[in-house]
Amino acid sequence: MFSPDGLVGIWTTLVRRFRPAPKEAAAMSKRKIYEGLPLPAFLTPQGLQGTVLEVQGIAKHFGGIRAVSNASLQIQAGQIHALIGPNGAGKTTLFNLVSGLYPTDSGTISLSGREIQGVPSDVICHRGLARSFQITNLFRGLSIYENMRLSLQARHPARFDIWRDIDDYAEIHAETAELVKFLGLEGIEDIKGGDLSYGGQRLVDLGIALGSKPQVLLLDEPLAGLAAAERERVSNLVKNVAANIPVLIVEHDIDRVLGFSQIVTVMNQGEVLMSDTPEAVRADRRVQEIYTGKGIPDVVHQRGDEAAQDTAPLLRFERVNTFYGKSHILNDATLDVRQSEIVALLGRNGAGKSTLLKTLAGLVPAASGNIEFEGRDIARLPAPDIARLGVGYVPQGRGLFAGLTVRENLALGRLARKTDGSHGVVWSEEQIFEYFPQLKERMNVAADYLSGGEQQMVAVARAMSGNVKLLLLDEPFEGLAPAVTLELFKVFDLLRRHLSIVIVEHNLDLVLALADRVFALERGAVFHQGPAAPLLTDLDYRKKILWL
Repeated sequence: MFSPDGLVGIWTTLVRRFRPAPKEAAAMSKRKIYEGLPLPAFLTPQGLQGTVLEVQGIAKHFGGIRAVSNASLQIQAGQIHALIGPNGAGKTTLFNLVSGLYPTDSGTISLSGREIQGVPSDVICHRGLARSFQITNLFRGLSIYENMRLSLQARHPARFDIWRDIDDYAEIHAETAELVKFLGLEGIEDIKGGDLSYGGQRLVDLGIALGSKPQVLLLDEPLAGLAAAERERVSNLVKNVAANIPVLIVEHDIDRVLGFSQIVTVMNQGEVLMSDTPEAVRADRRVQEIYTGKGIPDVVHQRGDEAAQDTAPLLRFERVNTFYGKSHILNDATLDVRQSEIVALLGRNGAGKSTLLKTLAGLVPAASGNIEFEGRDIARLPAPDIARLGVGYVPQGRGLFAGLTVRENLALGRLARKTDGSHGVVWSEEQIFEYFPQLKERMNVAADYLSGGEQQMVAVARAMSGNVKLLLLDEPFEGLAPAVTLELFKVFDLLRRHLSIVIVEHNLDLVLALADRVFALERGAVFHQGPAAPLLTDLDYRKKILWL
């Protein structure tokens, strides 16, 4: 209880008092960087040519959500293959299917001609497919050197020999030192993983993936959260790696990834739209429409002057900074929301839109800045208290309790929240049925037996079940049929009479038709704000603001 790390932990704590770890910036400044080093010879796979990784017609459903459907792609030797698409396109799910974290519902995955679908992820790694993750997951208490040595040691034939000390394996130490040098971490290899900056942790994460000596390398957002100089350096490392080990990369810095990849696969709504050169992808009208819309709204909206500009804001969100670990996600983000107003958050993947919603809801703490709701500071309040003040949150993916009925899910939305009408609008079951009449016949049906549209209706109704004045919606139209999408659009349009809404949605035609104002984010900062109408009606202006 008092020393969860044992006697060693007590000793480490005492040592750190008298010999504190170097500060992040000082630690990283001591490293020796050798530009342009080739990939170490021991990491270079032999005889790679042609198609190394082939994915044919794979699919994956999570309940009523179609995450990936009939997706196919091929990774060639010596190639950087980029995988892009809007939020919810299925990119990370495809990564998880290929690497064995999720089982496929159908389709085949072949590595060097050998099928690997259904094989455990650790076996897939040993067969030659390694990956990194969006969030780094190092051994924080181990040094940089030890983190990478363990990865290399895990591939050694004598890794289970308990009778020999690691120092008996000179070749592992030699390989670790060479990998450390290649990544530009020489000189700081004794620093613990937890003491590194986020950029340093990203490099170590890449080193751990390389340490498994892969034939194919999958990189999930390797540039996320990095400073400009570090992004350039990691990009060059990826290019050096790809000369010998083909790389499949998901990255939200689309400008950069299109600049160094040879082939780009575009996904949308779980399906592969196209695979072609970066030039062809940039010029393709369908891809442009995914990111900027068609400029022709398919719905009739009731946007008007209900959100008067001279009214006091319901919400003030000023110069807020938010981190995931050491990754700086929101960077002095600022916005406001008025009474009876719908505000849309726009931006590329990874811009910080969902994190902003989670920060508003108290699910991710703000490191600095001010958040005021009805004049009250909520920046330091826990999520349950923020919900009780009248903030409802509908997460991406709905977040329903699958084994509970619709009635039980709605009851949980009212649990420990005021429903007396003293603060915000109270939504009884009768009022909910007025907006979602389909739910009346489904109240005793388990949530996992509902269609995707019905599940989304329950998620929204549950969020509104307490006293609610502000509703936060994260990708509410994701994976829904057009008819259901139109139905939900009409509901949200009517709800502005009773409450304010902040919405994140990658379907720009829909969200711009619905919203009164927009705030566009890039790398966690708001770079554009204004009325939604000009972006809705002027496609050229929209592309100028939002396209690649």
